[in-house]
Amino acid sequence: MLLTIDIGNSNIVFGLPAGEGRACRLYRLGTVPERPVEEYFTLAASLFAREGVELGRVDGAVICSVVPVLVPVLSQVVQRLTGITPYIVTSRSKSGLTLAIPEGDTLGNDILAADAAAAAEYPLPAIIFDMGTATTVTVVDQQRRYIGGAILAGVRLGVQALFSGTAQLPSVSIQAPKQAICGTALESIQSGAVFGAAAMMDGLAERFEAELGKKCTLLATGGLAECIVPHCRREFIYDESLLLRGMELIYKLNCEK
Repeated sequence: MLLTIDIGNSNIVFGLPAGEGRACRLYRLGTVPERPVEEYFTLAASLFAREGVELGRVDGAVICSVVPVLVPVLSQVVQRLTGITPYIVTSRSKSGLTLAIPEGDTLGNDILAADAAAAAEYPLPAIIFDMGTATTVTVVDQQRRYIGGAILAGVRLGVQALFSGTAQLPSVSIQAPKQAICGTALESIQSGAVFGAAAMMDGLAERFEAELGKKCTLLATGGLAECIVPHCRREFIYDESLLLRGMELIYKLNCEK
C-alpha cells in the first residue's frame, strides 16, 4: 500500500488507495513551515489513529512538495510512522512526460505529477487547471510533451487580497451566490470569485485550444476546483486525486523494478 504525501502551500494531503479504481482516501493537515518534526508526527499519528488507518500495511511512500523546507520534516515523519524512507519527486523524476520547455528544472513537482497522471489516463491533448493557493493552467500535447501554460493568483488568495486592501469590503467564504448580478457586497464578492474564476477557466481553455488548433480534454483539480467547475460553460472533468495518482505513477516508474 503506497502512502502519498502532497505538501502544498495551504495543506498537506496524505493519500492512500481506497480499493475502488482511481479513488483515494485523503487526509489533510494545515501547512505550517515552522512546525517541528515532533509536532507533525503527533498530529499525523493522531489523524491516522482517529481514522483507523493501518500504517503497518504501507510498503512504500512518496512525497511531492512545493514547500522545500518541509521535505526533510515530512520525510522524518513518514520514517517514524512507517519505517520507510519516502521517494521524493523532483523535476528530474521519470514521469512518462517530455518536458518541452526551456527550463525544465524549474517546473513545479506538483505540476509534473498531476500532468503525468493526466497524460496516462485521459485523451490528449489536455489542459489541466490546478486550483490551489495559486491556479496553474498547463498543457500536455498529443505526444505526451509538457509544453507550458499560465499561472494566476488562486481564487482564495484573490479574495484575501481584496479584503486586506480595502477598508469596507467583508471577508467571505468561497461559494456561489444565486445569480451573477448581486446587490450586497458579500454576494458581489462571491460572484466575482466563483463566476469570475469559471469565466477565466472557460476563456483560457478557449485561448489555449485556439493556439493548439485542437479541442482538448479539460481537467480541473485542487482544493477549490469542486466549487468552481459546476459554473463553467465548458465541460470540465473534476478529478480530486489527480496529483496523488500522478505521484503513484512516478513512484512506480522510479522505484519499482
